[in-house]
Amino acid sequence: MSRHKDLIQKMASLESAETPYAIASVYSVHGSSSGKIGDKALFDKNGKRIIGYIGGGCIENRVAATAKETLEDGVPRTVEIDLDSDEMGMGIPCGGYMSVIVEPNLINPTLLIRGMGRVVEVLCQMASILNFKVIVQTDEGEKERFPDASDVITDPLELDDIDQHLDYFILATHHRNDDKVTFEALKRGIPYVGVVASAKKTAIIKDYLTKNGISDSELENFFSPTGLDLKAKTPEQIAISILSEMVMLANGGSGEQMRTLVSSLKG
Repeated sequence: MSRHKDLIQKMASLESAETPYAIASVYSVHGSSSGKIGDKALFDKNGKRIIGYIGGGCIENRVAATAKETLEDGVPRTVEIDLDSDEMGMGIPCGGYMSVIVEPNLINPTLLIRGMGRVVEVLCQMASILNFKVIVQTDEGEKERFPDASDVITDPLELDDIDQHLDYFILATHHRNDDKVTFEALKRGIPYVGVVASAKKTAIIKDYLTKNGISDSELENFFSPTGLDLKAKTPEQIAISILSEMVMLANGGSGEQMRTLVSSLKG
């Protein structure tokens, strides 16, 4: 049985509970070091070691700080630790040098889609491929249309009744209270509130929002008409437009054509 049996079981438990963690692995050691190649440890979002071993307390503290950083921005890092340097504050020099890679394991972003129809179906399917956790709120008769969803809600729940953290919310209902639902979503602090609507309906909703006290900073999270300008015509194209906008914002992209960007760099 693997010497990391308990650590692997803990990883499975954290994954099941949708709890973010970082895994640190020693991949190189030169000279004397308490940590050995292959040693591993898990750290939580505060940099606290959960389980495992990578070396002494000073080594652990250095790696813990890096683990916290990786869980804040999602970027893996390597830590080079000189165990023979008094300047690094590593305590009693032991004459070694070790390298540790720290990899973040973040929970997938959660997308709530409220509505029905082909656009919603394709959004659910494509978002699942992109590793979103998708929750769909729809009518009872539509439930079987969303096999890729993590959860399908058919009860008429209000947003405040959904206790999960929401990163994205797409409203595709075309109901009379879409303005009020949009207001509630923005007040909840959802970073991306997209409404599938025409320019005319968007203007009506935006007017309602401003008249009811939505601030300019809160309006920054309001995306309607939602999606990028792809001149989308089919439900599939509309879904691509919406998800492209979400990916662009998450990655800090520009939305420009790559060949345009490459040409500007050459110039």
